[in-house]
Amino acid sequence: MEAGSDFVDVLFSFLTLPLGAIVRLLKKQSGLGSLDSLYESIEQLDAEHLQTEACKEMLLNPRSAAARLCEDLKVKGIHELKPRSFYTCRQDGCLIHSTCYFTYSSKVICSRCGKLMDRIREWKKETAEEGGVFVKATTEFMITDDLRVMPASLLKSLSLLKEMQIKDTSMLEERVIQFGTKEALNLLGRSLVSKNALTEVCFPDACVQGSASSSLPIKKESVTDEEQDEIKVELILNKKNNSVLYAEVGDDFTNHLFSFLAFPLGSVLKFLSDNMSPFSVCIQNLYSSIENMDLNYFKSDICRNMLLSPKLAVFYGYKNQLILKLEEITTTALIVEGSCVKCYADNGYKTCSSTQCVHGIKESEFVEQNPKSAKGLLDDGGGFVVGCRRFGIMDNLHISQLSTISAVVNGENLSISDLVGEELSLDKCKARSLLHAMMISKTVLTDVFAPRRKQPRQNSMKYE
Repeated sequence: MEAGSDFVDVLFSFLTLPLGAIVRLLKKQSGLGSLDSLYESIEQLDAEHLQTEACKEMLLNPRSAAARLCEDLKVKGIHELKPRSFYTCRQDGCLIHSTCYFTYSSKVICSRCGKLMDRIREWKKETAEEGGVFVKATTEFMITDDLRVMPASLLKSLSLLKEMQIKDTSMLEERVIQFGTKEALNLLGRSLVSKNALTEVCFPDACVQGSASSSLPIKKESVTDEEQDEIKVELILNKKNNSVLYAEVGDDFTNHLFSFLAFPLGSVLKFLSDNMSPFSVCIQNLYSSIENMDLNYFKSDICRNMLLSPKLAVFYGYKNQLILKLEEITTTALIVEGSCVKCYADNGYKTCSSTQCVHGIKESEFVEQNPKSAKGLLDDGGGFVVGCRRFGIMDNLHISQLSTISAVVNGENLSISDLVGEELSLDKCKARSLLHAMMISKTVLTDVFAPRRKQPRQNSMKYE
């Protein structure tokens, strides 16, 4: 396929999407292991178990750190439609202080008056910069069926034709295909699980190789001599087949699991990039294409790094995360000189230079409030779950309020004598395996905590 920078920008933007946003966009049919199950369980989880009601929205619709930049993509509907929209308190009194607050999440309680911050406002858009989003607009690209992206050239075209064993130009046919939101979402979904993403999207009836295997083995992590943080996990195992039936965990384990949904796809690809990567050929090729492409084809080094090492949106980090401790982007803050925020907003977001603020404020600061904080604190890094809560997790990562009855009932017709309780720990190595297994497996807890052992061969009996 030949395509311009507009299409490649959309393709590359997939890497900036948080895992939770991908599940939502694909309507819980991402095909990524147990990720859909985890997402669905959060939908069903009572918000009383979370720090704030806004936490549920943050997990189900995690904000991309590249949302503003992706606003200029030609294809809409993949990223946030209104990345500049924010919320403030409706009470005028809360906006006439030297420090005032806003949030990007709905259902956030104002830290001043305790009422819902539900007045929608919007940051003014600066003049759009010409020349693409991530790559330079003047470049034409070639894209293979397995999503290798490279600048177009005659030599590379010939090399690809030979690679595909095209011996005669009569075997080729030129077609022009239009890509909108529906096609882009379909391509996102196929890129995660397929070896032939473009063919499956453009020519779904064509006979191609099957989807990439999702039964890859879990990589065994080596334990270093460094002191390791550990989280206790209580398991109920079926000793007949050495599988995990149910796990009882606290808020620390749950926060780890939930924080995975905020991880951008590109950062997960980078972290799990090895010979045992859980991702399909297509999405790995897409990431590798950015790594191997000359910097001159990108708008800037910042744009390239935004794809290879995307950061978290503000307040989406979890400071006790054992493994992928991603950096958050800098929080949006606005200094208003000569006015309070209310007067500034009433004046069309322009400073009242000719008149003094009627409320006597000489300078005000407009800062983002932490949606995860019930007290409206500004410090980041906190968890999503209320402390000292216990949860039950099934093998496919479906999480719910702890219920010992559910643990036994979900054991179907197992004999009680087959069940055994065991306390294990989640350390850094197992946390990495947990993220890895979540992307490919429906039996995540078993794969991480009780990998199935091969059954010994029975000696054949010899009859005289």
